[in-house]
Amino acid sequence: MQRTSFADAEIADYADFDAIGQQAQNAIDELWQDAIGYPAHWAAFTVARKSAQEITVSAGRYVAGKIVYAHEAPADVNLQLHIPVAASDQRWVAVLLRGREITETATRPFETSDDPETSVIVNRTTPKTIRRVVDLIVQPGEANPVPVKPVVDSTDACIALVLLTSSGIDAIEPGNSDRVKTLYEVEGRVTALEVDLDGLFMRTETIETQIVNIQGKLTEIPRREVIRQMQRDIGAARLKVDLPDEARAYVFDDGLIPDRWDMTHVDWLARIEEGVRFGFAAEAQARLEVQAEDDPRIAFRGRRMVPAFDEVTRIANTSLDGTLNISQLVHTEVTAISKEASRVRVTYGPTMGACENAAGWSGLGGDARVGQMLSVNGELFEVVYVGVNNGPGHQTYGVRTVRYEAYSEPYWEYVTEQVGLNGSIYGQSFLVAQPMQVTSLDLSFARVDTDGDVHVFIVETTTGGMPRFDAVLAQGKLNHADLVVGWNKAVLPITLLESGKRYAFVTVTTGAHALHISGSNKYTGGTQFLTTDGAFAQGSTETDICFRLNAARYRSPRTVIPMQALNLADGMTQIDMLFAGWVPGGCTLGWEIRPSGSNVWTELDDGDPATNPLVGLPASVELRMVMMGTADLQPMIQLDQKAISRVARNRNTMRGVTKSFPFGFSTTSIQTQFTLDSFDPDRHTFTPAIMVGNTVVNPNTTEITVDPQRPSRRTYLSTYTLGAAANAARMRPAAATNNVASVPFVQDAFIAAL
Repeated sequence: MQRTSFADAEIADYADFDAIGQQAQNAIDELWQDAIGYPAHWAAFTVARKSAQEITVSAGRYVAGKIVYAHEAPADVNLQLHIPVAASDQRWVAVLLRGREITETATRPFETSDDPETSVIVNRTTPKTIRRVVDLIVQPGEANPVPVKPVVDSTDACIALVLLTSSGIDAIEPGNSDRVKTLYEVEGRVTALEVDLDGLFMRTETIETQIVNIQGKLTEIPRREVIRQMQRDIGAARLKVDLPDEARAYVFDDGLIPDRWDMTHVDWLARIEEGVRFGFAAEAQARLEVQAEDDPRIAFRGRRMVPAFDEVTRIANTSLDGTLNISQLVHTEVTAISKEASRVRVTYGPTMGACENAAGWSGLGGDARVGQMLSVNGELFEVVYVGVNNGPGHQTYGVRTVRYEAYSEPYWEYVTEQVGLNGSIYGQSFLVAQPMQVTSLDLSFARVDTDGDVHVFIVETTTGGMPRFDAVLAQGKLNHADLVVGWNKAVLPITLLESGKRYAFVTVTTGAHALHISGSNKYTGGTQFLTTDGAFAQGSTETDICFRLNAARYRSPRTVIPMQALNLADGMTQIDMLFAGWVPGGCTLGWEIRPSGSNVWTELDDGDPATNPLVGLPASVELRMVMMGTADLQPMIQLDQKAISRVARNRNTMRGVTKSFPFGFSTTSIQTQFTLDSFDPDRHTFTPAIMVGNTVVNPNTTEITVDPQRPSRRTYLSTYTLGAAANAARMRPAAATNNVASVPFVQDAFIAAL
């Protein structure tokens, strides 16, 4: 800062007076720059509407850093040029300030000489006042039914935004963001902040203390993801260890059995079948039947069907050394249990994606296979087995579009029939070295009495080689009228005997008949037994019953059998077949279909769902069976009233409802996690939800995680906030598809109260 000084006798120069003004202006400029420092701001301006086309801008100042420009008198601005023409359009215009310096002149007397005696005074025009003035600039925006305010550059100061319509000025908004704030205003704001800061400091001190305490406990708190994983794993483990169904804050279900689902609920629209799946809109059930039972390529024994065969003797003891009266003992009453052939189920269709929850079956008791099967003529194929498992049990093969289920044992202990035996009981065991399919048993009679039929049974044996009357595999009958001295043939149902196992045949009769026996232990493949109390069988070390065990010798290794067609009005998406039968190792029981209008037979095996023949929703499908094996072994199917087919078509919506799960306490926050499989985001939608009472609650947030190894599988983690606390809830997953030939399914579900 500086000033100009003068002495008493000093003659002042014109430059001294010019410097005085310049120094004062510089001082003010530096004060604005250093202490106030507003860039491109305005002060004291007001903008008012004068008419429909004009506004009046009052006096004010424009601050551009250290330079202040003055607008000393009100000025009118005409906005007529910017008014939109269309009645539906509007336009914002910004009124901006720009500063400039102008120099004003004045007429002043000048000396013409330095000598005052000779100088002549003359008038001359000279620059006299340098002024800083403000120009008003109008920056228009675009005319539009929904107008956008123009963008003002940071180097300009906007004093007002004016909204124009076709009728003129509609509204004026001050540009307060560019206004210079006075010290009085700033002091008022600071005072209010100081009051708030005092309370903030007190709260901060309290929070700091609490944070220190929390920090000390953080290392003791597991992550919420870990807690959720633990809850889900414990919920799954509860199924395996069979914990009591007490109130728990978490429930897991793998969708294998309907125990946790409320299929009587009014909102229920699904089915439980290795996952929560879409229900059927239509279905039809019919018996599996061949087109012609007299086809020379096939043979029936009872209702058991195999390819055509000839009989050959496979095991024999023909040393006729002596006789044995098979009715010499006291008659015994025994209840024998006849086993059924194992069940086979084939499910095919583009909508039958395989569920990867097979491990969940192990949590249901031993090697149990518990779940929805087909109900046929009053027989419900639902197995619950909790006894001792002495064999490999059940095997499941799951692929993308077909699921094949069979039992590794050829006979089923879950479906049995009791047979009453009354008479003398003799038996003979034998060892099967090679697998065979028995068709008949020849016995050599030395004497035939006047009455008494002879019943013949093929049974399993105990580990000690004794006949088991609770495991009858086949039974035949020799009518008394047909008995002759010599060899007599007892025709048996086709019966599979596995290699490496010991079996026995048993005779029961009330007639005083005699069979030929061999002596001196000539037959080393088994032992003769007699039963006196219906349970214990005493073996003989010397004699064996003479017999010939006959089996099938098949004529062709591959046989194609036409079956009755499958039909469903408006088309089908799924084929489901259930029948009794067996498929020995190295053999195949295949199925082929040909939809109406097609010339190609398609195997019911794995394939691309997009090319599956059922994608076209055929209303009628031709069916044929293909049996492949060897000369000694072939598949068998039992075409009785329990061999059925079911064709179905899915709905386009699915909604499952679980039973109400009590948590044991009240909560306002709940989480669910659903694993969805076979999901196509272009075709499917999924909506997680819960029910509290009768109210459906949608999630506040849902996190979707796509399986990187299998993009069609994903998890939905949802969080729900309840308006009022609840102590129980239901899960309510829902899904929809735009094509019933492509549907997802819920693989497992989990709910937890937080």
